[in-house]
Amino acid sequence: MSTTDHAASVNDRVEFVTPPCDIVFPAEWYNANSEDHFWFQWRARATDALVTKLGLPTGQPLRVFDVGCGTGITARQLGRTTTWVFEGADLNLEALKRCTGGVERLLYYDVLEKREEFRERYDVAILFDVIEHIEHTRPFLDAVLFHLKPGGVVLVNVPALMALFSTYDTVAGHYRRYDRKMLASEFASLSATVVDQVYWGFTMVPVLLLRKMVLRGETSEAETIRTGFVPPGPFAHSVLKAVMSAETTLLKRPPFGSSLMAAIRKNL
Repeated sequence: MSTTDHAASVNDRVEFVTPPCDIVFPAEWYNANSEDHFWFQWRARATDALVTKLGLPTGQPLRVFDVGCGTGITARQLGRTTTWVFEGADLNLEALKRCTGGVERLLYYDVLEKREEFRERYDVAILFDVIEHIEHTRPFLDAVLFHLKPGGVVLVNVPALMALFSTYDTVAGHYRRYDRKMLASEFASLSATVVDQVYWGFTMVPVLLLRKMVLRGETSEAETIRTGFVPPGPFAHSVLKAVMSAETTLLKRPPFGSSLMAAIRKNL
C-alpha cells in the first residue's frame, strides 16, 4: 500500500461525531512521537506497573476509551500486554490521520458533548498527558466520567512539579504541572475516588531543570519542542534508556518525579 493509500484508509476510519474545528497544536510534537522514544517506553512501564497493582484484568476484552489518543501509541503499547479493545477520541485530525493501528474505532469527538450513545460504554478511560492542556478541567473530567461504567477506572498521566514548568510547557500548551494534591483535587467534587498515585521519572528531574535553563532563550516553537523532547543523538538516547531501566528496576515508587500517574475509580 502506498503512503497516499494508507493515509486515505486511515482517513476513512475516522468517525466524525463532532463537526470539524480548528485545533492549534505543534505538529513537531507528533513528528517527534515514536514508540522507540525512551519517554513513551518509560510511561508504558509505569502504566503496566499500575495496571498490575490495581489488578485490572488484562486477559479480558475490557472496552477502553483513550481520550486524546493522538497517534495511538498508548493503545498499541497496552495492546501488547492486554486483550483490551481500544476506542480513541481526539480533536486533532492530523493526529488521528497518523494513528496506524491499535485502536479499533477512531472518533473525532468532543467528549463535552456527552453523546447518549457513549453513556457508560467503557470499562476504562485513559487520559494520558491531556488534562494539563485544559484550562477548565472540571466540566471535561465530568464528561469523561459520563462515558465510564460505574466502578470503571480512569488512568491519568500528567507532567509533574510546577518547579519544572518551562518554555517547553508553554509551547506544548500546558496550563500547569501537577503534584499529588493538585491532581487529587481535580476529582474531589466529582463522583469518583482516587485509588492510587505514583510519580515516575525521578532521575529525569535534573534533566528537566536543565531543560528549563536551556530554553530561556528565544527559539521557535518547533525548535523548542525538538530541544525539549528529542534526545540530541543515538548515544544520549541509549543513556536515557539505560537510566529508565535502572530506575524502573530499583525504584518502584519514587518520592517525586517528572511525571505523575494516577488511577481514579468512578463511584457506583
